[in-house]
Amino acid sequence: MKIRAFALSIALAAATLVPAAFAETITVGAYPANPPWEYKTETGDFEGFEVDVAREVAKRLGMEIAFQDLGFQALFAATSSGRIDFAISSISITNERLQNQSFTQPYYDSDGTIVGREDSKVATLEELDGKTIGVVAATTGEAWAKENAEEYGIADIRSYSAQQDLLLDVRAGRLEGGAGEIAGFQYAMTQVPGLKILVRIPTGERFAMMTRKDHPLLEEANEAISAMKEDGTMAAIHKTWFGVDPDEGTSTVKAMSIPKPE
Repeated sequence: MKIRAFALSIALAAATLVPAAFAETITVGAYPANPPWEYKTETGDFEGFEVDVAREVAKRLGMEIAFQDLGFQALFAATSSGRIDFAISSISITNERLQNQSFTQPYYDSDGTIVGREDSKVATLEELDGKTIGVVAATTGEAWAKENAEEYGIADIRSYSAQQDLLLDVRAGRLEGGAGEIAGFQYAMTQVPGLKILVRIPTGERFAMMTRKDHPLLEEANEAISAMKEDGTMAAIHKTWFGVDPDEGTSTVKAMSIPKPE
């Protein structure tokens, strides 16, 4: 009995030497119809710029990672409820979102745009007067369209759950254009030919990993992102997906603090 008790005590002691984090998994939600940020391969694996960022964060925390396929709008409820730990999908940090969610520091600076057919004559926002445009639901593109519809005389705004459906309707002439984030549209246009950027909108958007308020891993994840910027890992991920080095002074290379609501 003494031998068995001694063996059990040794086993328990050894178990305490293994950090709990190594047995834990970070669950990350992603809208996988959003290349180059995140998408699924034919085998069902997640790939993309933000997928690589999230995987590296998990690695530096000594944790496993699991991705969940979610619609863009569903990401917000999933983080709030604790169904997932973090969400990625070119989610812009906004003061409105910061009231109910938390974000890591940003890792990509972007602008908005209006994308349209190659034969579109629209070259300014003012030329959207009387036109119908599309947006992906719950995105900053939708927010911009609703806020500026009256100023630019936009006749109608149609909401879509998938970016590809929006772009196909633009190409088919059912919409004058689509409002959204420029890098995502530029990548998507390589898959949906016949489109072009009509107008670039300087919105100053910044993308980050989103999580619920007071998530216990927020500080550690943010520190991991800072380290990735400082040792060049983040810049290397950027070059992998965009083919160029990130610009100096952008959030891809500059370590930053966790954003706070105003």
